Amino acid sequence: MLEKVRFKNFKSFAEETLIDFAPGRITYLSDTNIEDGLLKGIGFYGSNASGKTNALFSITLLLDLLFKDLAVLGPDSFSLFSAEKKMAFEYSFRFGEDRIVYSFEFTKGRGFTEETLFLNGKIVLERTLTSAKSRITENPDFDSIEPMSLFLRSIYFNTRFAGQKALAEWFTYLQNSIFFNPIRTYFSLVYFDKKKDQEVFLEPYLAKHGTEPINAFFKEHGFPFTISYDRPKAGDPLAMAVPFQARLLARRENMAPVPFYMESMGLQMLLGFLPAYLSVIEKGGILAIDEFSSGLHNDLEELLVSYFFRHAKKAQLVFVSHSTNLLKTSLLRPDQVYSVEFGDRGSYLNKFSQYGLRESQNMEKMYLSGAFGGLPCYEDKQR
Repeated sequence: MLEKVRFKNFKSFAEETLIDFAPGRITYLSDTNIEDGLLKGIGFYGSNASGKTNALFSITLLLDLLFKDLAVLGPDSFSLFSAEKKMAFEYSFRFGEDRIVYSFEFTKGRGFTEETLFLNGKIVLERTLTSAKSRITENPDFDSIEPMSLFLRSIYFNTRFAGQKALAEWFTYLQNSIFFNPIRTYFSLVYFDKKKDQEVFLEPYLAKHGTEPINAFFKEHGFPFTISYDRPKAGDPLAMAVPFQARLLARRENMAPVPFYMESMGLQMLLGFLPAYLSVIEKGGILAIDEFSSGLHNDLEELLVSYFFRHAKKAQLVFVSHSTNLLKTSLLRPDQVYSVEFGDRGSYLNKFSQYGLRESQNMEKMYLSGAFGGLPCYEDKQR
């Protein structure tokens, strides 16, 4: 699982910034919110335009560059608050006894200029400009590497890390990861394994799994409805002509069923999100959610966070939210929350646990009082 992300000169973050999944000395919620010595999730809080999403992007960037065909680092990826021409990233992961540290640097006008991979303290891949040495391939020396692409991506797609169990496990974890933003790309998910359609999109998920997993989740938590799905029969042109959103129904007691397209935006978003959510909980990976507070009731948000921590195995939740109700010591530990502030040198992070909170203290009230930063500074002049 992800242990640390260290980056510099990326978007609104000019200074070196650390996102740390190593737990502090806090003892509560250890049974549910920690696995194998690492936090199962982290939340980012702050005012609008403070850089919360950019903090999240520092994590999903690795997934984009490794798996998406058209992902590139361009001039808009560099911080506007720095004159430096070099951007740097370092990602640390732990899987049981195996530790993986992967880093790269990207320079304006030159592309990827450095790239290193350490496995259990030993360097197994080292790149400088367009040349590289590798200890995980038959050929140890490489030249004429594409400057705008990560060399590790090329090695993976050519070898699938045959014979490298730890690296293969790492990439399976990364490929199971999913990014979701309900506002910018409504009802759209970004996933990093092209074979995952049946796990992340609602219609193929229902065609493969039926409604049972989602309805079981609804029943377990007392939702006042279930869903039904009328799968069209092969060879029936009339049935095939009925759109998916008319064949998916929400059913409530003593009420006529409601087609999916007529349901509230909040319920549509929840149903569109649940396949990806349940898939990451079951198979592992990172579930990255931007604007988590959009369209969901506060109690439902709390349920989704709590359920994830209680049931996820080898999975981590990273989210951006304005919902301060999640800042409860019954849900999150102070070492799982960062406030994001914006100053003269761009964005920077404050970890709540650096203030020495106790379990009895009200983290939400302290945040709203300004104890951790990350609050807007505007005010109503007419008041």
